[in-house]
Amino acid sequence: MLLMFCLLFTTGNLPSVQHVALNSSVTIPCPELSAPEMVFKLYKGSEEICYFSINNTFISKNNNRRDFPASFKVNDTNNSTSVILNNVTVNTTALYTCEAERIFPPPFQKVEHKPQTIVFVEGRPVKSCAICQHADHLTFWVVLGIMTTYGVIMTCTVLILRVKLSQTETPFKDRECRRKWQGVQHPTWQGFHIDTVV
Repeated sequence: MLLMFCLLFTTGNLPSVQHVALNSSVTIPCPELSAPEMVFKLYKGSEEICYFSINNTFISKNNNRRDFPASFKVNDTNNSTSVILNNVTVNTTALYTCEAERIFPPPFQKVEHKPQTIVFVEGRPVKSCAICQHADHLTFWVVLGIMTTYGVIMTCTVLILRVKLSQTETPFKDRECRRKWQGVQHPTWQGFHIDTVV
């Protein structure tokens, strides 16, 4: 399949891309209705999955795969045709090619125009119940409240301790502050000043 994508991009025939939701329907364009009797084939990659035979206004369908519920639509105003895939699943994601063949009037001919479409089915996760979602939010808010309370208590404790320590007098506090502001002093020994002799 990757080889098909690379081949398409290198030849310049870029297919249209459709993003659809899970369990929805997707419309895949086909060649125009250009003869009273035609056969349309829808391919998923290289595997033929649907076969539609049109005889004037009667459409007969042959599904090669039961997991692809498909219907065929003809627009009477401009003779455009399309295949509609219903209830798509994630397995529907692929490159689709719609080919047509003219059966009547003779001669039997294949239609050169082969529209291609890349379908991406975007699978959505199953929604969890509302109670579970609220439980996740509740846990978040409880943890956030505990952390905020802890932060406020620790901040208040530190501020109270700092204020109490600044109000108490320590015997070495003033002496240390004076030394820092007065610069270097000569050493003293129990109150006696020692002079150095040169």
